[in-house]
Amino acid sequence: MNTNNQPLATAKGTSTLARAKFGSGMLLQHDDLEQLNVYTRELNRLMFRSLFGCGVVCGLVVGTEVACGKVNVTVGSGLALDCQGDPIYVPKPQSIVLDEQCKPDIPTPLWVVLCGTEKCCAPRTSMCASDEDETTSVCTRERDGFEIRIVRTRPKCTCSCPEPNPKDRTQSLLDDACKCVNPEQECYVDHYAGKCGCDCEDCAQCDCDCVLLARLDRSGDHDRPVWTPDHRVRRFVRPVLMRDPQVEKEQRQKEQVEKDQEQADTKPEPETPAPAKKSAAKR
Repeated sequence: MNTNNQPLATAKGTSTLARAKFGSGMLLQHDDLEQLNVYTRELNRLMFRSLFGCGVVCGLVVGTEVACGKVNVTVGSGLALDCQGDPIYVPKPQSIVLDEQCKPDIPTPLWVVLCGTEKCCAPRTSMCASDEDETTSVCTRERDGFEIRIVRTRPKCTCSCPEPNPKDRTQSLLDDACKCVNPEQECYVDHYAGKCGCDCEDCAQCDCDCVLLARLDRSGDHDRPVWTPDHRVRRFVRPVLMRDPQVEKEQRQKEQVEKDQEQADTKPEPETPAPAKKSAAKR
């Protein structure tokens, strides 16, 4: 018996993912069918927060406009991932009137936060009840939603990046055609270190289902205030599309062949030696 491949030590455990299995003639209950939905959702959550972490995937740009003394905050359509890995989808631009009472002295900074919500739809009676018992209903559909909040205090446990520090050189933009983020930046250092995405199991009473979009700052005088959104506090996690390495390898080989051929064509031909003069006739 070959013992070279025998393990020196082992450790076994179970995952949190559980798939539903069915057999012929099995009596199924509602939790058996629901497990199909639970497994798919938990798998997507695990993959999204492990691959990308939380943050803005695309869009969700915050804008401001002052009209008739009122501050109007707009949030463009887009997609974000919360700390649990759930998507928060805003299908069309949203507009929020910040200053309903036309009060110019609103303390700043303010914070624009996007949170995920769920809504129960299409309720249906869960069982046949007798005339004396009240019928109960359960949701047959659950629709994802969103809520945009403008708050005075930066929320805790919200997916975001730290406050920008002018002295921190890692937050400066890199001169890179790929537009990659600085791997030494605090907001992304764990991602480049290969650590898994955020874990919300211990986040009791925190906004783990929320993503920070921007900070709002006000400048100017009372009559003409200027509101400026700062997106440096949001975490942007859009994946980068990389070029095919095989195509790049073939292109480099092709360029090398063309270069060698060009050098061969421009290389001067060796001169033909002149014929030697006939020696004098022997005496």
